[in-house]
Amino acid sequence: MDRLDYIHWIEQIIGKNGDDEKILLFGVSMGGATVEMLSGEKLPAQVKAIIADCGYASIREELVYLLHNQYHLPEYPIEPLVSTINKQRLGYYLNDVSSTEQLKKNRRPILFIHGGKDTYVPVKMAYENYESTKAPKQLWIVKNASHAESFWYNPANYKRRVSEFLGTYF
Repeated sequence: MDRLDYIHWIEQIIGKNGDDEKILLFGVSMGGATVEMLSGEKLPAQVKAIIADCGYASIREELVYLLHNQYHLPEYPIEPLVSTINKQRLGYYLNDVSSTEQLKKNRRPILFIHGGKDTYVPVKMAYENYESTKAPKQLWIVKNASHAESFWYNPANYKRRVSEFLGTYF
């Protein structure tokens, strides 16, 4: 639901700085998933591009992955229980939170960045997210980087890739 807060922040920025403002959405890890999910909302024209670094495909898929791979626990009964508690407390099931579904509605250029050795958000999710959007898109898998470490693995190359993307779309 954080994506909806971003819409209000974007409106405040435009209100304060004017209609000529150019906005880039950039997030890493959960922030990456947040901007991916925000991409499917009705965004003002001032939002020009998106960069999502290590975003997950869906919160449910991420939870199930972590249950299996990090904690060696079964999906059932944990995922349905967590999803039901989430619905009662926050108003939505885990299946309702999907980057891939939101990215299907995206119309902004987007750069996906993901560590090739990410064991927290598996790299396959970057491919799922990439395939979901029909907008102009780029995918950069940083071969030896782990979760949220693509910048730190090679800062110069990261800056170059981001600059090239921004030079094209921003």
